[in-house]
Amino acid sequence: MTNKKENYIVLARKYRPKKLSDILGQDEACSVIEGSIKLNRVAHAFLFSGTRGIGKTTIARILAKMLNCNQLSQNKLDPCEGCSNCNSINNESNIDVVEIDAASRTGVSDIREIIENINYKPVSARKKIFIIDEVHMLSKAAFNALLKTLEEPPQDVVFIFATTETEKIPVTILSRCQRFNLKRVDIETISNHLIKISKKEGYEISEDASRLIAQCSEGSVRDALSILDNVLTKTDSIGIDGVRDVLGLADNSLALNLFESLFKGDAKSSLEQFNDLYCKGISIDQLAKLLMNFSYNLAMIKSDVDVQDSSFDQSIMNKLKIISENSEMDFITRFWELLQKYIKELSVVFDEKQCFDMTIMRLCYASIVPTPFEVLKENTKEINDNFSKAISKSSTNSKKLEIKNEDENLVRDNLARKKEKIEEEKSIGKETLPKSQFEKFSSLVNLIEDQSEMVISFHLKNSFRLISFKEPEIYEGVGNIEFQCISNNIDSKKILWKASKIIESITGRRWILSISNNKGMKSIAEYQNEKNQTLIENLKKEKIIKKILEIIPLSEVVSIEEVQFDELPKKKD
Repeated sequence: MTNKKENYIVLARKYRPKKLSDILGQDEACSVIEGSIKLNRVAHAFLFSGTRGIGKTTIARILAKMLNCNQLSQNKLDPCEGCSNCNSINNESNIDVVEIDAASRTGVSDIREIIENINYKPVSARKKIFIIDEVHMLSKAAFNALLKTLEEPPQDVVFIFATTETEKIPVTILSRCQRFNLKRVDIETISNHLIKISKKEGYEISEDASRLIAQCSEGSVRDALSILDNVLTKTDSIGIDGVRDVLGLADNSLALNLFESLFKGDAKSSLEQFNDLYCKGISIDQLAKLLMNFSYNLAMIKSDVDVQDSSFDQSIMNKLKIISENSEMDFITRFWELLQKYIKELSVVFDEKQCFDMTIMRLCYASIVPTPFEVLKENTKEINDNFSKAISKSSTNSKKLEIKNEDENLVRDNLARKKEKIEEEKSIGKETLPKSQFEKFSSLVNLIEDQSEMVISFHLKNSFRLISFKEPEIYEGVGNIEFQCISNNIDSKKILWKASKIIESITGRRWILSISNNKGMKSIAEYQNEKNQTLIENLKKEKIIKKILEIIPLSEVVSIEEVQFDELPKKKD
């Protein structure tokens, strides 16, 4: 017994694939690799990307064996696992196959060490191979040092990179690699794999339990095997209840009862059911995700979409169909969004349970609050009646109205023009410069923001008030902008110096940005806030918005966003 414990190897390592045909769910990538070796068209650099535990490093090691196996032939592309090269690569003792963890060796000195070794011929293998795991963790200097070598490597050198974050790798590196984007493994494939491994280990696992583990692994085979490792320590016969206990998951039927109470808006019952589940040791995070999964499946049922890879049995799906008959899609999506918001808040709240209690209250309250479309529908008849009366009245007096309106519009336009001229003259005296110059300055700040210079654009909008704005003349070629600084916590001279260099790179002209003690006009942020507040105040005067604010207690208009769509969503009566 003691010897068995000493020699124990975790399942993820024990059943690590040794040939491409054993890799789960990556058939396309494996077939391309086999084809390139068969046709002797092997690239000098490979990049395997994708989420954790889907086979990136495993495929890299198998590829290293395939390129160096002494028994490999056109008819048999799998490594023999018996020659000296295969054995030494498996034991990580092959001097020609170097594996580096970039997460711990990120510096340029580590890459220079590789570059120096490249000049030497392989000792025993056909190819000298460098496997760099988590390559995105390399420093910028390390990538630059690697670039030239990667562009023109020796014939007998192959680089194999693995990463979970492709976007952090420079484009110059990506363009020199043959890329393989590995997929998450589907639930069915992982579930069958777990059943096979359990049998090999002498255990029995139910199909429901294996599917639950597969779902919790989120497409990662390694995560699934790690969960199975934990479950196997509990019992010889693995059922779905045992898996739930190990993972701290709620029973689906109990969680569905809570879900149904939330949809009915029964806050008391919902809180009581949640407290019972909490006392049983369930993970609140997992419960929230389960409720989200219920609402997702409910939305799919409501949309008549067949749900693929659902981890719920038929009884759960049947009950969800019953709930869907009395549910509206707008509330289902609102329910999902509230749970998603709770999961985001988990990292900052001081009391997880208290936060979820309040989320339950919000969910129950959301079920009885009418949606904007319901309010619109309620007021449609009254609006249509008023509109019809207005049309009827206008048609009887159309000729009089036309003449009167023309005269009124003429007078109004003249008054408006005079008023606008007076206001413009006032603004020039009061705010130091014409509105057109302020708009040009705002456009310039937007160009700075387009260059991803967010800090500089933020300070130009919030920390400075414009006094004068002079564009560069054709011959002089120098622009001048004068500011009043309204923030005491910034290095204003340094910010304006950086801003001048950015503007110069954008416009191709020299600009001088300076600070003055004179008073400037409103900052861009102050102007935008005032404009938004005016829009909000005007919106509050609208009849429909007033009605919404009356129906929903403690509600208020916070911001206005423009939403573009071809037509309003159609709602069933």
